[in-house]
Amino acid sequence: MVSRRTKADHGYLVATFPGFGGAEIPLLTEEECRARGIEPGRLPPRETWTLAQRDAADRLEEILAPRAFYEALQVILAEIEREPTDSKIPEVEIERIAARRGIALLDAGKWKQRDITIYLPPSWIRQILEMFANGDLSLLYPPRPQRRRKRK
Repeated sequence: MVSRRTKADHGYLVATFPGFGGAEIPLLTEEECRARGIEPGRLPPRETWTLAQRDAADRLEEILAPRAFYEALQVILAEIEREPTDSKIPEVEIERIAARRGIALLDAGKWKQRDITIYLPPSWIRQILEMFANGDLSLLYPPRPQRRRKRK
């Protein structure tokens, strides 16, 4: 990935990707893109990528995933701290409620990323929060076993 000024020199950087001709992604938050009327860039579907491109994306995911989990956990912690403790509600349910409130915060556009060294799309944080809200992920208990889908 290479960062450079756009062709029209709008004053912001874009990411270009060798091997993905014409793919340019503005290095701005979603909010900044909306304010400037810029369409967010998109890469071609993953199934069209070469093996080397998939490997590079997988390595990048390994680097960014812990940051996304950290941000999601910060959202849950902040929501838990906002509410008084109620000993009648089980801890695992408090965790789920906090995750649901975090999702509502994201959906309302009120979430602000704490670590600004690496921009993470809110959709990544929301996906992790959904796993907590559904009980698929918990800091208190091991994950529920995955349900197997019936084959047709």
